[in-house]
Amino acid sequence: MEPTTHQTCFVVESGLIRPAERDLIAEEPLTIRVGRTPVATLMRTPGHEADLALGLLVTEGLVASAQAVGAIGFCPEGGFEPNVVQVTLAEGSLATPLPAHRRVFSSCALCGAEQIEQAAAGLTPFPPRPRTLSPSALTGLARHMGQGQVVFPLTGASHAAAVAMRPLDAAALARAIVREDIGRHNALDKAVGAALNAEFDLCRAVLCLSSRLSFEMVAKAARAGLADVIGLSAPTALAVALARRLGMFLAGFVRGETFTVYSGDDVLSI
Repeated sequence: MEPTTHQTCFVVESGLIRPAERDLIAEEPLTIRVGRTPVATLMRTPGHEADLALGLLVTEGLVASAQAVGAIGFCPEGGFEPNVVQVTLAEGSLATPLPAHRRVFSSCALCGAEQIEQAAAGLTPFPPRPRTLSPSALTGLARHMGQGQVVFPLTGASHAAAVAMRPLDAAALARAIVREDIGRHNALDKAVGAALNAEFDLCRAVLCLSSRLSFEMVAKAARAGLADVIGLSAPTALAVALARRLGMFLAGFVRGETFTVYSGDDVLSI
């Protein structure tokens, strides 16, 4: 299935109604199965399913690295098992016990201090980093992410995530990974999975997000080894607290040539 569908509709404007055509973002469930165990069913935009599965396994802490995955198979629509990603792990590579099968239809799943502590369990502070992030480089990455979006200009209904290697020069931006999805978590997981497949060293990479910088998104980035995160929208107070605790760089409202730094200003090169 394509990530967008073309639909006829009607537009009401100035008291008048007229027929029109619009592109709508597609949305379908996807089950990720490790061995014989289904670990998650989530709503996603069709496309890059293997990247999504690999990224989710890493950002949710189920495997330690891409090397833990032996193979990923996906049957497209019409296959033997459509909308199922089959993951085979390398022997002895499971980082944590597989969770019970869960349905993930909303990203707003965390509530309560215990759940928050569990989500941050195992995260350790990043080591100090040199001043290698220039303002122009960061705003350039945000622009590059926007230019790399295909679904959003058609529908206005997708999130995006981009991963690029430092230093953020022209060559790095040319290699940057940009992924889109109806879900912000899915967009992040797709971008991380694609970057791992491209053999990016995520410890030397910068992540850009179109969505708000929530606690969950910052925690997922940290699990993947991404210490430098920027976004087009605002962070939450809990996300800022986590970023400061882990020594991460976190900047929001990256629009045009301006942005707001909430954590890690010591890595900025000004």
